[in-house]
Amino acid sequence: PLSSVGSRSRASSRVEAASSIHAAERDQRRSERERHPHGEREREDMGGSAMQATQKQLSDAKIDLAYRDFCAHLLIPLNECRKRSYFLPWKCEHERHVYEKCQYKEYMMRVSQQKAASGAH
Repeated sequence: PLSSVGSRSRASSRVEAASSIHAAERDQRRSERERHPHGEREREDMGGSAMQATQKQLSDAKIDLAYRDFCAHLLIPLNECRKRSYFLPWKCEHERHVYEKCQYKEYMMRVSQQKAASGAH
């Protein structure tokens, strides 16, 4: 019983330390959002305003021109995984999720930029 009390206090101190770390990360993200209005931060998370994959890498991977956007660097490993797994729909879920999340963030950034531009007129 005495040792369980000590382990509870250690566990609660670990929880408190983890929650303070999460609070610090949340505050940092909040301050970054304030410094980067209209989604510039999201584009940095996706690889910045410059393409991460070169045109040669994209052509070697046979990525169609329509898909060569800021998330194209994520499409290369997704397509490779799809080919390896014979396009089974339950395979490559992580790669697909990462690519679709990038696409969604890019879309939301374009929408916020369009709203900001239309509100400025």
